[in-house]
Amino acid sequence: MAGFGFRRGGKSATDEPLSAEQVWSRLLAWQTRREHTQHELKAKLSQLGVTSELAEQSLAKLVDYGLQDDDRCAEGIVRGQLQRGRGRRAIAQRLQQKGLAAEHPALDEQTENLDWVKEAATLLQRRFGDTPIDDPKAQAKRVRFLQYRGFSLTQAIEAMKSLKSN
Repeated sequence: MAGFGFRRGGKSATDEPLSAEQVWSRLLAWQTRREHTQHELKAKLSQLGVTSELAEQSLAKLVDYGLQDDDRCAEGIVRGQLQRGRGRRAIAQRLQQKGLAAEHPALDEQTENLDWVKEAATLLQRRFGDTPIDDPKAQAKRVRFLQYRGFSLTQAIEAMKSLKSN
């Protein structure tokens, strides 16, 4: 397929390796767009064929300048997932996907005073409105929805009970 000379993606095997300056430039560009974890940046660099030694040096420089911080990134991930109505399990899974510990301190810090049942009930109200939940199929649908969002079975059942009592 003929193109306009533009390539999407990384370098091909026949291209020459990236220099240290090019690696640094790529890292800055990626971090400018959004906060990345070191794990994500290493994966992106390895896809470009950057040696692990050069990647480690460049990432260390990025950390030294304060441009990359896994803790800051974890805080942003937790905050974003909470705003999207995710439960603790879903947030922990997202942290793991980004190469961070599932039980990162940021998760505990931002959720220590959080009432998960209330959060689940709010999410149910927002998603399903005031439709009755007397039908067993409707109840099962809501429980599955909350479990998919990372809430436990207990939290889902308690959230439905709190909505029924209101």
